[in-house]
Amino acid sequence: MDNSQAVKVRNRDDQKEREKTLLPTHKNFGKVPSYIHKYNRAREDAEIQRMVEEERAKIPPGTRLMPDEERLDTLKDLQESRKEINTALEKLPVVSKTLAMDKHKKDLEDKMARIDRAIETFSKKVVYVAF
Repeated sequence: MDNSQAVKVRNRDDQKEREKTLLPTHKNFGKVPSYIHKYNRAREDAEIQRMVEEERAKIPPGTRLMPDEERLDTLKDLQESRKEINTALEKLPVVSKTLAMDKHKKDLEDKMARIDRAIETFSKKVVYVAF
């Protein structure tokens, strides 16, 4: 062996010695301890539970969330009723000659206003109804 090869071998041995002293080597070196994983899972579960409780708190007592299918069916029925009442109002004469005609027109207009408010309510994405 010449001198340059001996120096390379010695440098390699010195480097291995330095690595051993700088970095302890055991089977769990560089791994996250299991208690930290458990802590993180518990924290995530608590966060999910908190979010569920917040969602439940948003629902007013004595009500339930109306399913989308039911909400859309109700909205469709309300729109059909609105068309029928609008047609009935259009068929009324412009000038009312009797009190009965005035009362009938007012009843139809009130019914139309109630249906408009209901359509506005059921047009929202989230609707709560009493059970």
